[in-house]
Amino acid sequence: MIINKTVFRPSSPEDAIAVRAVHRRAFGRDAEAELAIALIEGETETIDMVAKLDSMVVGHVVLSALDGPERSLALGPLAVDPDWRDFKIGTELVRRALEMARRQGWKSAFVLGDPVYYGRFGFKRALAEPVTCAYQGPYLQALELSPGALADYAGPVTYPAPFHAVD
Repeated sequence: MIINKTVFRPSSPEDAIAVRAVHRRAFGRDAEAELAIALIEGETETIDMVAKLDSMVVGHVVLSALDGPERSLALGPLAVDPDWRDFKIGTELVRRALEMARRQGWKSAFVLGDPVYYGRFGFKRALAEPVTCAYQGPYLQALELSPGALADYAGPVTYPAPFHAVD
């Protein structure tokens, strides 16, 4: 199985060119590639991981600190090279990155994405409804990494500045 041959690890500065390339291939444009690099090289606290098969980066995910609920993260962008999408690499990247976030004491995560895809990790639209956010709508979902982390929160969620440059 391909997933058993894939190495998942935090990215390093040496991965930057490959990370850019995998985002460009996944999205067919530069915006998400530039967002990923801006987040991991910027001032915002992040968790990011690559998936490597042999010596090739085939996937990447970033979680970045949000302003809003205590110890909250934004998940994204997530990219998997189109040639490797059917091998559960994206699923494993998200699962491992969220587990790392839990171990590091993060309490919640928000994602703007497909409810079916992210629902399998426990993201729920209902948890994001009490917040106000530039990305408010049916695709904004939240996950409690720590039970009850969002139970009493109703207020703003502000994504890091590099997100606002994506069109």
